[in-house]
Amino acid sequence: MQLVIAIAIGVSIIAMTLWVIRLLLIPQPDDPDPDDVKEIAVDYRCVVCGMRLTVTHAQEANPVAPRHCREDMVEIS
Repeated sequence: MQLVIAIAIGVSIIAMTLWVIRLLLIPQPDDPDPDDVKEIAVDYRCVVCGMRLTVTHAQEANPVAPRHCREDMVEIS
């Protein structure tokens, strides 16, 4: 019985180690081209907790609303 438990623990340690190594091998995305970044001023508010966020630079004129408290933030004017 102890041998089965030891083998199960060993296999799970090896599986977790391989999972972490695979995560570390994923390349990071390229940095955005500084010429593509535009200055904007868009204010967002979290509908759950009320946190406010101002986006000042983005790659597109109308960026996608960020998420906070697992919900999409709403744009405020």
